[in-house]
Amino acid sequence: GRKGRGSIFVWASGNGGRSRDHCSCDGYTNSIYTISISSTAESGRKPWYLEECSSTLTTTYSSGENYDRKIITTDLRHRCTDSHTGTSASAPIAAAIIALALEANPSLTWRDVQHIIVKTSRAGHLSAPDWKTNAAGYNGIHTRKS
Repeated sequence: GRKGRGSIFVWASGNGGRSRDHCSCDGYTNSIYTISISSTAESGRKPWYLEECSSTLTTTYSSGENYDRKIITTDLRHRCTDSHTGTSASAPIAAAIIALALEANPSLTWRDVQHIIVKTSRAGHLSAPDWKTNAAGYNGIHTRKS
């Protein structure tokens, strides 16, 4: 894809958190070639639907609680909706940001895009009591082996 630079695959990490689903069980999010995107609530906390796993590369805003603002977009009937939520709303936001980066520099490889995401992602007001800093200085959710 893209004249040898590799295709860019963006995937929503999943909305099964309430059912204790784990996005590591999804072959798409688990692939090194996929950019797995999660969500954050307006408060900066993890939404109730969030699936946790180590394959999540970054997060964009979606929603969390019923009173949080939602994503405004078009729906399947080509009308406007103001209630799009979940990682299904977060992944297209990330894809749009990646598209802008590729428009600015079309020679970026799939690996370059992943490195840019890792180097430029910031926690901002995100908070999670189970975050740990790894040896490279990046924060992430500490996963325990069962």
